[in-house]
Amino acid sequence: MSFTRRSLLAAFAGLPFAPSALASAQTVGLGELAARSGRYFGSAVTRDDVSDAGPHLRLFDGECSVWVPTWQMKWGALVPTLGDVPDYRACDAIVASAAKRGKRLRGHALIWHEHLPAGAERLSTAADWRRFVAPHITAVAGRYRDAVFEWDVVNEAIEPYDGGADFMRRTPFYAMLGSDYVAEAFRLAEEAAPLARLYLNDDHLYYAEEWQERRRAGMLGLLERLLKAGVPIHGLGMQCHLDTRLHFDDSVFRRFLKRIEDLGLNISITELDVTEAPNARGRSISRRRLRAAAEAEKVLSVAFDSPALAGVVTWGLSDDDSWLRNRGPDMVDNQGLPYDDAYRSAPLRDTLASLFASTQTRHPT
Repeated sequence: MSFTRRSLLAAFAGLPFAPSALASAQTVGLGELAARSGRYFGSAVTRDDVSDAGPHLRLFDGECSVWVPTWQMKWGALVPTLGDVPDYRACDAIVASAAKRGKRLRGHALIWHEHLPAGAERLSTAADWRRFVAPHITAVAGRYRDAVFEWDVVNEAIEPYDGGADFMRRTPFYAMLGSDYVAEAFRLAEEAAPLARLYLNDDHLYYAEEWQERRRAGMLGLLERLLKAGVPIHGLGMQCHLDTRLHFDDSVFRRFLKRIEDLGLNISITELDVTEAPNARGRSISRRRLRAAAEAEKVLSVAFDSPALAGVVTWGLSDDDSWLRNRGPDMVDNQGLPYDDAYRSAPLRDTLASLFASTQTRHPT
């Protein structure tokens, strides 16, 4: 990893990027660079991103080997109100565009406590699970069984501050089946899509903050329980919504990744972007972009050391489309993705290219 760290340090010092590997990486798509390293690279996409011949499509086509529908596969997008007939048109359009361009699809997410159909927040019994949730998982995973190679089956199951000894988030799914809902969701997904890799996806697992240590403990406990019960789970997805305000200790993160490796699970970075500090506006844009790239590099360089890392997905490619810009008035020009508002390469793109170009894994993708 020293090659990458030196490259970014040189950038901060105002020195030119000299290594030939990086120069070569700048002319090759990130998806191709990832494939050469034995991994995949992708981005979240919307139907509009991949439905026309505009700059969005050219960017996602040129850079990605994997696409992830941002919202379109979530329960509330498919079924706005509980009991409605599912509307698969937006999903199907993304699936068709991916097939046309030779992209693989990650499915996100079969169940999540947010973006539910209206009325689902009142579900609370095992009968509700059997009537509404189980058929949803079976229908969606089954419909796309030949298109989706990797599913986020359950998204954001951990929340220590909900007060449970098991550190599980208290959601309608938990109300229906208790902590067993996670195992049941994975079993249903495997039945419907037996060839897909099945992931538990969550956030806030990488910084050396006490509240994140609690989340890591909760996640490890859940994974160990699932594996002991023979649940068909193949990997942990780490969202990696990074934040320049938080403290990172590579030994803490490395130790956590080693625990995941020892469980025999894959690891994927599933929703990468960088949140700048609230007072970032008014500073030099070029310095801010370098700072975002450095934040990603220090976290990702540890992840890239893991033989279990299967791939990296950014939550969008261009800052112009970043969901972070809608989080408040102090984030309306957040600089945290590989491309700027005009679809020009940003330093974070160079960071990813360098990591893929300078590392390899034997991990099957």
